[in-house]
Amino acid sequence: MKAELKKFPGILAGILIITIGLNFFLLPHSIASAGVGSIGYLIETLLFIDRTIVVWGVNVSMLCLAFLFLEREVFLKTLVGSLLFPIILNSVPVFAVTRFFGVALIMGSFLFSLGIFILYQIGASNGGVTVPPLIFNRYFGIDRATGVFLTNLIIIFLNQLVFGFQAALVSAISIYLIAFFMRKMLQFQEVGSKKKGISK
Repeated sequence: MKAELKKFPGILAGILIITIGLNFFLLPHSIASAGVGSIGYLIETLLFIDRTIVVWGVNVSMLCLAFLFLEREVFLKTLVGSLLFPIILNSVPVFAVTRFFGVALIMGSFLFSLGIFILYQIGASNGGVTVPPLIFNRYFGIDRATGVFLTNLIIIFLNQLVFGFQAALVSAISIYLIAFFMRKMLQFQEVGSKKKGISK
């Protein structure tokens, strides 16, 4: 457990960045595009169930999957992230930093992908729909950016159900951007690792 505690600052940073992307950029413009936070927002809008309850419910389900299919260390760090995320998500107010929809879409998607990237670098996640990409990567060799895109397809369906076609289209664009930004971050990381290897 000591190793997991050493990674706590990184887990906290990743979760804060995801929350800022959601609560300051995406959700104020009704862009519910990715992650368990967006699922909570959509279910809350559709069924009037508090989104914190939805987030906890999804996270518990995903934790069971993490326990069954991922390494113990990854499960423990995911447990920490799953416990922290609903608390932080509920503590940070939903506040529009920009009134420009396009800026909110791009910045929110970028921050969400950056938060996930930070968590994945330390073998952690904030629970929810960031768990399946880890399982897809381990057992099927699907890269994590593609796994995030595939997992979040359910959110496009929920957007169609709750808000209609236009919201589903915006959600699809944001999910594409999140996968795109993540893929670029992974590529930059790979290039950096190769340069370090050459310099040695």
